[in-house]
Amino acid sequence: MKGINSTLILLLLGLLSGILLAPAFNLSLITSLISFGVILVLFSTNHFILKRNFSKNLISSILAFSVFVCIGLIEVDLTNPLRDNKHYLKQTAYNAETRLKLIVSEVLKPGFYDAKFIAQIHEANKEQTTGKIIVNVLKDSLYPETQLEIDDIIYVKTQLLQITPPGAPYQFNYKEYLKNRGIYAQVNLKPFEFLKINPIKHSAKGLASLLRNQINKRLEQYDFSTNSKAIFNALLLGQRQDLSNELKADYIHAGVIHILAVSGLHVGILMLILQFILRPLGNYRSSRIIRTAVIIAGIWCFAFVTGFSPSVLRAATMFTFVQLGLLLNQRQAGLNALITSAFILLLIQPQLIYEVGFQLSYAAVFFIMWLYPKFNAFWEPKNKIVKYYWQLILVSTAAQLGVLPLSLYYFHQFPGMFLVANLVVLPAIGCLLLYGLLIILLSTLNLLPLFLATGFDIVIIWLNRFISFIAEIDFLLLKNIYFSAVLVVLTYLVIISAGILFDKVTFKRTILFLSTMIALPVALIGSVKLQDKPEFYVNHRYQKTIFTQKTPTRTLFFYSAEVEDIPPGFIENFKENQLITEVKNDSLGSIFTHSKNTILRIDSLSIYNIEGLNPDYILLTQSPKLNLNRLLSRYPNAKIIADGSNYKSYVDRWKLTCEQQKIPFHNTYEKGFYKIE
Repeated sequence: MKGINSTLILLLLGLLSGILLAPAFNLSLITSLISFGVILVLFSTNHFILKRNFSKNLISSILAFSVFVCIGLIEVDLTNPLRDNKHYLKQTAYNAETRLKLIVSEVLKPGFYDAKFIAQIHEANKEQTTGKIIVNVLKDSLYPETQLEIDDIIYVKTQLLQITPPGAPYQFNYKEYLKNRGIYAQVNLKPFEFLKINPIKHSAKGLASLLRNQINKRLEQYDFSTNSKAIFNALLLGQRQDLSNELKADYIHAGVIHILAVSGLHVGILMLILQFILRPLGNYRSSRIIRTAVIIAGIWCFAFVTGFSPSVLRAATMFTFVQLGLLLNQRQAGLNALITSAFILLLIQPQLIYEVGFQLSYAAVFFIMWLYPKFNAFWEPKNKIVKYYWQLILVSTAAQLGVLPLSLYYFHQFPGMFLVANLVVLPAIGCLLLYGLLIILLSTLNLLPLFLATGFDIVIIWLNRFISFIAEIDFLLLKNIYFSAVLVVLTYLVIISAGILFDKVTFKRTILFLSTMIALPVALIGSVKLQDKPEFYVNHRYQKTIFTQKTPTRTLFFYSAEVEDIPPGFIENFKENQLITEVKNDSLGSIFTHSKNTILRIDSLSIYNIEGLNPDYILLTQSPKLNLNRLLSRYPNAKIIADGSNYKSYVDRWKLTCEQQKIPFHNTYEKGFYKIE
């Protein structure tokens, strides 16, 4: 990778390692600071006194890497919102009546029954408080005026509730996702249960929200179809709340869902459009400075209009550094600027590394910048039309290679028609962005003619039809692909070593490439062996009992009262994350054997006095009417688990009894599914 600053890569990798290792090490801030000080002294001695260049000396490189590992550990600790003594979890308790003053900071995609928001807590019981929570407001046609907007102030007396954990293995962990965003609680409100006050002063995000609302009001006089308006809001205003599940599914299956999330793609296209428009300025130094300043200003204006969402802020920061790098006109300046922007963003907000959008954006842009010149050097057509589509193919392929391992890991599917879809969609997106920005400008000035609005609507309708057609080609959509974190790392090593070998074929590079190619199937074989370990799960399903057992032969058994009780997602999640050979359904029994454990299930019949039985686990299901103290005296060494088929009042009573007797108790309502090894 000639031209790429190896020092930047070394420091970024060190910072990344520190951030990712922080949860495992769980060091105190003092310990991290002491470690940082000691390693910094060693590095300074080695570098400044012994005059060893840390980019060329192994010991100095290791010490420099370790310094930034410590910085990563420190940053994770310092940016943890729970360090603040005024955080609501330090001042209030879950499920306790609390008077709150909230300020809405973000509008989320609504659920079927409720509207969802992120809000900052400013007061709890009249005490100054910090922290973010989820606000769920029940939909009610009688109270439409209670719709909340960014910067709205609401006063309410309610309970802080815990975020619901996953009810089954491999479900999306919404609780962990929100924790990485600094959100630890939620409130459920009815429209008449809170007092809303309009803000006196608006934040930048609030002003952007007002601007978007004004644009949408201006567009209401034009007869846009529902899906066209949803696409317009997603593409140009960064708002995906109005997208239907069917429309979103079509874009996912066609492999072009990225166009509906305003991020690196949109900001990159905008940057290219502005570069094309400003090309007549020439290539003098003063012209390049003016062009760079205008492009950066345009990028941040677009970020403002889209509401400074996290994905847009990342993309705007990333391309700002890319523009500055290109201004320097140095070899690989764009890649170095990209690495620098990632380094600075993670230094400011280390939890970004856990966001899928952050990972995909940087992976796609990095591999486009790195691989596209290599591919393009292989063949460059002379015909302009052929050249244009050849470049689209190369860009799409480079981006797909960049995000492929992460996509397989997170989404477990591969859209085989992605290249065909992108050949149509990418040129269309460039035109739609330009067209849409023109519509925004003209509608704001009340100068938008009907034929322009109608034309935009028609283009969107035909784009959606094309995406739907591509999505319907099911046999090219590969689903339920197993892909572990180890395979992600090894696949990236294969792609990178192949790219290095593509530059120049040498013995060392060939050995590196072959080693990674051998390591990939070896890791897969190792994964198969590790999955031979049996597992038993007590899943959480409201008013239902579902157990899951995986045998050493990787056969998956689902135990339930009715086969219909098992959601299809339960099975798909297992197939995506485990190398399952067979799936079987079986009826619920009273006694299960797993490894060396005996599991007793007690249902509404409350039968448990079984001669000679000494269970390791007792599963309480279907609200049995029993004396728990008597049960615990009969089986004092058993762990107690209550699933979602029980009345909550029963579960609360059982929990209190177990706490008094210091017996392990697992409530799936609060803690999610339970795994028995």
